[in-house]
Amino acid sequence: MNNDDRVLSIPLKKTDPVELYQPLRKLVASKYSEGDAQKVESVLETLNKCRRDMVEPRADLSLPMQLDCLLHYFKCLSMVARLFTSLSSDADPILFVWYDAFNPDHQDGVSSQRSAIQLEKAAVVFNLGAIYSQIAASCDRTTALGRHLAMEAFKVAANFFRQLWQVFAKDVVATLDLTLVFAEFLHLLFSAQASELELREELNNNDASYALQQHRCALSFISVSELYGRAYALIPTDSAARKHVDSFDQTWVTHLYQKATFFEAEARQRQSSILPESERPHEFSSVESCALDHDAECVPEILVRGICCRVRKVLYEDRKQTYIDLNLVCTFINIIMFYIVEPTLPNQKYIFISSLFFNFN
Repeated sequence: MNNDDRVLSIPLKKTDPVELYQPLRKLVASKYSEGDAQKVESVLETLNKCRRDMVEPRADLSLPMQLDCLLHYFKCLSMVARLFTSLSSDADPILFVWYDAFNPDHQDGVSSQRSAIQLEKAAVVFNLGAIYSQIAASCDRTTALGRHLAMEAFKVAANFFRQLWQVFAKDVVATLDLTLVFAEFLHLLFSAQASELELREELNNNDASYALQQHRCALSFISVSELYGRAYALIPTDSAARKHVDSFDQTWVTHLYQKATFFEAEARQRQSSILPESERPHEFSSVESCALDHDAECVPEILVRGICCRVRKVLYEDRKQTYIDLNLVCTFINIIMFYIVEPTLPNQKYIFISSLFFNFN
């Protein structure tokens, strides 16, 4: 059986515009003071702008720039999230409307909740994972650099969907794409695709003895087989999920079955290559990154590496935040806005301010 080289990616969820500035400013004025409301005006304007940019991205925006819009909005939203829980029933409503990424035109494809910050954050986390999957799928996987970039991007996508599955989607009543089953499925899918690309690097890695390399590859085939198998097992057993996936792309389930079958067969064939415990080294070296030059073509590698290291921090800090420091929020947003500039040099076309954004944490 041949292994299909195709990788799967997912579309972003769509949403309707919503006005955040006026109701949140009124809330700050009533809960704190008019002076505090004036202090955070620029913050709320920035929040509004970030969401507007996220909802209505320009057609000329690259995937990294679209990602940057999402990251900015998620961070800003997390900083003022407590305000949404303070909205009273008689306050101006903030209605978040999100459409199912896989079937937005279906009658059950809309989630709409009043002042539901949980829905908003879950949907943004979904889109962060989705856009990383698109970045991964857009990489040229015929080259070592392209495979490495795709692997790293799929790892980040998997991590976002793990956070969605384990944290953000738990208390959200929404469309099927935001259910725990789908979040777990997408986490496993992108983990499997990242592991498969890592396995390809391992197959080309000659820094160890033949026996040790075969041992590592055997373990990797087992790991990839398990991930594809778990991803495949989640969908056929859930009739609603199967119908939903088929309505989006009928080849997905077949693709996953073929992947799971191929890697399971390869894993069985390589079982004998696994070394006894007594013959294994105490520590395995990790897969080496491909060599990098310092020209413009390597900028995406640097960015992906930096963002991959920092993405977890955004999610972790959001979960542990317990209060709002309005002055700190104001200062933070003003610093961000000061540094948002258009690239002026040709080799800056891939440079966006995600790294800068995280450095202020």
